[in-house]
Amino acid sequence: MRIGNRLLARVLLCALAIGATVGLGFAQSVRLTILHTNDTHGHLLPFSYPSLIEPGSDVAKLAARQDIGGIARIATVARQIRESVKRAGGTAWLVDAGDFCDGTPFSTEYKGDADNDAMNAVGYDFGTFGNHEFNNTLAQVRKLIAKSKRNLVAANARLKSDGRPLLEPYRIERVGGARVAITGVITTSSGTYPAAREGVEFEDEVKALQRVTSELKGKADVIVVLSHAGYEVDLRIARQVPGIDVIVGGHSHTRLPYGFVEWAGDELFQDRVNGTIIVQAFQWGGELGRLDLLLTKGKAGWKISRHRASLIPITSAIPEDPRVAAVVERYWRPIASKYGEVVGEAVADVAPRYDDLAEYNLVADAVRETLGVEFDLENIGGVRAPLVKGPITMGDLVTMDPFNNSVVTTKLTGAQLKAVLLRHKPAVSGIRYRIEGGRLVEASIAGQPIRDEETYVGAANSYFANYALKDYGYQDTGRGRLEVLIGYVRSKGRIVPSYDGRRVIIP
Repeated sequence: MRIGNRLLARVLLCALAIGATVGLGFAQSVRLTILHTNDTHGHLLPFSYPSLIEPGSDVAKLAARQDIGGIARIATVARQIRESVKRAGGTAWLVDAGDFCDGTPFSTEYKGDADNDAMNAVGYDFGTFGNHEFNNTLAQVRKLIAKSKRNLVAANARLKSDGRPLLEPYRIERVGGARVAITGVITTSSGTYPAAREGVEFEDEVKALQRVTSELKGKADVIVVLSHAGYEVDLRIARQVPGIDVIVGGHSHTRLPYGFVEWAGDELFQDRVNGTIIVQAFQWGGELGRLDLLLTKGKAGWKISRHRASLIPITSAIPEDPRVAAVVERYWRPIASKYGEVVGEAVADVAPRYDDLAEYNLVADAVRETLGVEFDLENIGGVRAPLVKGPITMGDLVTMDPFNNSVVTTKLTGAQLKAVLLRHKPAVSGIRYRIEGGRLVEASIAGQPIRDEETYVGAANSYFANYALKDYGYQDTGRGRLEVLIGYVRSKGRIVPSYDGRRVIIP
């Protein structure tokens, strides 16, 4: 009886399977895993965040904050995942969403060459450029493109000279039976950077992708965008450009631990994701993004039927890939002594504490005191890293200020200065100000209220001056801001972080 029951059960299961096959047809599925980085900014070596971390911030949410990252460790994880996915019959890509250089001594010395060669050694498949790649000359940008072994894509960047695309607008790859298109966009703000001013122009990201998706109709089943435009623009793209399945983002340094879906409507489908999947992996390669996709062929063709997004911590427990580590070492060895030189000591972390930005305060104080002016203004985003308690090396200061900006001086009336404070909300030295609900409710210099008719002498960096002070006039001193910062730290010896509430912004 037991044998008969087993046989009957098997027959019934076969009948059910045959019935399902007849009714629904065989479902074809393929697996695509996208490993992704963005905004690594020259962080080829492991790094650490300060212990002073703002609660609730993206840094506070990291699984590890000390001795993390490093491209040789990323290479190990990527290789292991590739092998695992391949054994399971799937396809794995490693992609980068731009701003791979401009942020550490590697970029200062090698202008992206070190980052490019290291990424070649890892075996990146696809990538796009970010705005900071254009902080080089146009000749260097062309060199980076020519030397890259990954396929670089961008739909909205073209040469001013003849209108030709700077990078390949898109590629179409076969993943099993599915045709997957991969394209990219670069933030239009890149147009203000040196290489772009030499000869590159940028189309609006949404318009460019509307054009490309229209061109891809009938040619591709799934569209993946590498976007160095920022999370808010990515949301706009997802809402305004139908047909985009995945956006791998960068530029805004947004941490999306489980990804995000911008739904195209309220309707749910059994066989496809009704929206655009958006992923981004914060910054500096401290985590490696992973997006697993199941592509299924239904009546309407190939669609993404399942997805899972995650961020993998790149910790000291991960061994370095020897070949990639050798590439990094080849570039680091000639500059190690220069950037390892100790120029001062931080008695505590020079890092943000809520809205009190000690790293910006340090740079602004250095410029104001060195030039002997009444105030200094520094754009938010212009100081790129905090300082960790302990010895301060040349490399630390370059990572804090990796840009080739000079210091300018300016004379502003009180009314003009107030207008700059209200519009641009800069970090400051010599000034205390408070903005509430879009109104400047307090502004003083040296403890005295700023008077509209009085003229004040101040300083700023050349990048900020180029857009914030262009209507008022300024004079370039020819001194680099980094040079001023290094001299200031040397002269002080011991750096004490300043938390004094000099800049308060209340929405």
